[in-house]
Amino acid sequence: MAPYTIEQISAPSREQLDQIMRLWLQGNLQAHQFIHAEYWKSNAPLVRPLIQQSTLWVVRDGATLIAFCGLQQDFIAGFFVDEKHRERGVGTALMAKLQATYPQLRLTVYQKNIRAAKFYKHQGFSVLTSRQDEGTGEVEDVMGWEK
Repeated sequence: MAPYTIEQISAPSREQLDQIMRLWLQGNLQAHQFIHAEYWKSNAPLVRPLIQQSTLWVVRDGATLIAFCGLQQDFIAGFFVDEKHRERGVGTALMAKLQATYPQLRLTVYQKNIRAAKFYKHQGFSVLTSRQDEGTGEVEDVMGWEK
């Protein structure tokens, strides 16, 4: 993790926002193959302003954003790592920074996204409840973590 920088950004530049949106779309398409790709593509214009309103934590490799987390208070609305940097400790380092900064965190994860669910459980999150996502019809787990 030495060459990487983890930081909070409050007003992403257009270039940073473009990089975040690429990570968001790429990550959703890869992790959620059980949801039609058009769902993610059609939601991108709606997500972009929401990301700008979120508390953003990013991992940079030089000027390139390789991971990000968007928070709405203590809710992780998005957590994405570029595919070339997965399984290299980037996501773990970002989550460790979040857990050192916030006393509690919540998130939702689709049950079919086994890789992400396993990652969050490994980071100390536990399933609080399950529900059906209205937008996709898929079952998601609401997970939580506390110090």
